Amino acid sequence: MARKGPDYRLVIFLMGLTALIVTTDFSIVAVALPSIGRALHVPPASLSWVISAAALTGGGFLILAGRAADILGQRLCLLIGLTLFGLGSVTAALAPDFTVLIGARALQGLGAAILGPANFSLINTLVPEGAPRRQAMGVFGVMQGLSLVIGLLVGGFLTTHLGWRSVFLLNPPIAALAIAITLKAVPPKAATAGDRGVDWLGALLIVTGMALVLSSVSMMGREGWTAARPLSLLAVGLIAFALFFLAESRARAPLAPLSMFARRNFAPANLILLLHLAGVGGVFVLLNLYMQTGLKMSAAQSGLGMMPYAAAVMASGQAVAAIMARFSHRAIVFGAFGVYAVGLGLLAVLNQEPNYWLAIALGSVVVGLGGTTAFMALMADATADIPAPQQGAASAVLFTSQQIGVPLGASLALSVVGLAGSGGLDGFKDGYIVLAALVASALAMALLTLRPAPVTPVAGLVHP
Repeated sequence: MARKGPDYRLVIFLMGLTALIVTTDFSIVAVALPSIGRALHVPPASLSWVISAAALTGGGFLILAGRAADILGQRLCLLIGLTLFGLGSVTAALAPDFTVLIGARALQGLGAAILGPANFSLINTLVPEGAPRRQAMGVFGVMQGLSLVIGLLVGGFLTTHLGWRSVFLLNPPIAALAIAITLKAVPPKAATAGDRGVDWLGALLIVTGMALVLSSVSMMGREGWTAARPLSLLAVGLIAFALFFLAESRARAPLAPLSMFARRNFAPANLILLLHLAGVGGVFVLLNLYMQTGLKMSAAQSGLGMMPYAAAVMASGQAVAAIMARFSHRAIVFGAFGVYAVGLGLLAVLNQEPNYWLAIALGSVVVGLGGTTAFMALMADATADIPAPQQGAASAVLFTSQQIGVPLGASLALSVVGLAGSGGLDGFKDGYIVLAALVASALAMALLTLRPAPVTPVAGLVHP
């Protein structure tokens, strides 16, 4: 039962705080990677596992975690997820070698997988419709930008002055605060007759499929997009996904009820979101790589250099609630993708300029404005008419699209430019063009598949 009175404001604060923990992790680890490699004597080609380890467990267990949120309730899942994420962070900070660090990152990913669906589904179960949900969207927008500021600016400062281990110690105090708020603001779930257990065959198939697909994407960035080993893993992973949907169609208590995909825009929005977030992941990598190789900036300086992008994300996150009160989600998606594509075009055309404000700041601001607005409108449209008992599963499916999209775009961008930036400035231009093609594909898919139907706005989802 949704709480009345001032309680929903505490719920919104909790959602923003929890989203901050998970989203900051991507950017803060990206800044610390070179220092981690030097300290633990890890070659650059192997450093990608610091990100991939969290993505593997985070993406692999999302669907199962979404079902757990529907069965066990958001409160218990939030407590478990926050605890695991905090423990993983402490272990990472104390890791004596690279193997322990990878294990700690996998534990962080598992905690994030449990947190994500439970946190996102709060918006449709505990926050009243109308202005409160639009207020929640504003909070999410602020947290997106704030997470970038913390991850890039604070992370760069800590890495430079206190060492890479210090960046992992930011998480535990925030997780502890979120646990305290969860105990106060989120009610325990009452048992219902609809809780019919878990489809363990489906869980095995989806975990296997996600692990294989994400492993193949990571390998493609190092071995090439036509190499036999990653292509073989990708093929087996796609077969596992197909078997998952077959198992779901026959399961008594499916992890992801197929009826969700028949809802208005849920299925196409997931595919569009995957392409969109591939663009986000690629842009994030290319901007940082160009500043440190093309403009010869330090890690701390490149963190500062991303502040215009972070400011644009925060501004659009604040404005999108008002925009969605006046225009349909579909119209916003079309307009925002157009702005997003213009930003990528600016980055591609101006990338050879030796001036930071032309080569980075201008295009990144436009990308941040368009990309964040499109993201939130897509998420709102995808989940607007999902029944409350399926909100956890629906959120998990959307998070899964995120987990595939971001590393896919990052890996694709790195393979175009060259792992060590050896592709030269033309390589960066080609990378932005490829990402612009992804965004154009997303826009074309939106034009062809999204069905107009004005609905009450709901909260968006945080992305890196």
